[in-house]
Amino acid sequence: MTVWILLIGFLLALAIILIPLFRYRADDGQSQSQNMAVYKAQLSELVADQNNGMLSETEAASARLEIERRLLRITDDKTARNKSGSTITSPFLLVVMATIVLLLCAVFYLNIGMPAMPDFILKDQDHSIARQAEKNAASEDIIREVAEIKAHLIESPANIKAWRALGQYQSQLQNRAQAAQAYQRWHELEPDNIDAAIVYAESLIILSEGRVGPAAMLVLNRARIIQPQNPGVRHYQALAEYQSGNIAQALAGWKNLEMDSEPGAPWLRPLRRWIKQAESDLGIQTSLPAPALSEEKRAALENMSPEEQAEMIKAMVARLQDKMDKNPQNIEGWFQLAKAYEVIGQKELAVKSMVEALKHAPDDMKPRIKKQLEILLK
Repeated sequence: MTVWILLIGFLLALAIILIPLFRYRADDGQSQSQNMAVYKAQLSELVADQNNGMLSETEAASARLEIERRLLRITDDKTARNKSGSTITSPFLLVVMATIVLLLCAVFYLNIGMPAMPDFILKDQDHSIARQAEKNAASEDIIREVAEIKAHLIESPANIKAWRALGQYQSQLQNRAQAAQAYQRWHELEPDNIDAAIVYAESLIILSEGRVGPAAMLVLNRARIIQPQNPGVRHYQALAEYQSGNIAQALAGWKNLEMDSEPGAPWLRPLRRWIKQAESDLGIQTSLPAPALSEEKRAALENMSPEEQAEMIKAMVARLQDKMDKNPQNIEGWFQLAKAYEVIGQKELAVKSMVEALKHAPDDMKPRIKKQLEILLK
């Protein structure tokens, strides 16, 4: 139905534009013909008046020149209009072109559009009054909470929980600068709180459109002193390396964090996306994870005594060591072996595994291995 309304409206608009144009051209042509007839009659009368002695030869010549000039102007105008009639300004061509455009629009809509598609429910749209009212109501509640917290902080400026809540509310309101200021105050009141440091650093990174700037790095470096193995600190420091163009070092940091993380850690999924991106930038083929233990082996391991479990793990490590001796080019295998030795408390053998990996690794992987060695030697 909407399509037909649009077509009718288009045709009416076309008629309003073209009908006066045709009328003007028709009236203009008729007027020109009448003027030419008048001027020709004046020329005949001029000859008769000259023959009757009513006009001298000089007067007749002057009048004839003026009449011929006017005739020439009308002839030139008519010739110009006839020539322009073959161009785009011709009414016929305008009608043809408008019709073609209309037909093409109709064909395009019938192929691309969905005239039978029902309307969406207005109340479910983000721009609807109902949805906006819900958002505004939620925002009003948060704004009210912010005002109450600010009033409370005037009286109790050292209330840590209030500063933290204020930062959270400001983040929900997309007030990035105010959120960062609130988290900064929280961090200043609890300088040894690793969570306060990480959240404050994250707010600074968000404020910088995802860039780990100097201010965030200063907070992260202090946080690293408090808790060197904190996943957030390690991730953002690796991200800073990546953004500085040190992709190999960033990859090493992320890989090490992945190896040190417990299975199912909430940061593993986004972490692996960054690892994949860094490996893609360096042209490294993504390595496959080690296969998990079968249900039978897992059940058998759980039923073993601690001594039996230790013996089983040592046997598995020995088999992995044997594989690496036979295939020392498998750099990822050296990482797995070093991790295994670290788990069973044999740190010297873990360092030795990384040294062997460094001997056989290509140049683009050596920064990652050296980084792991630094961690093991601490």
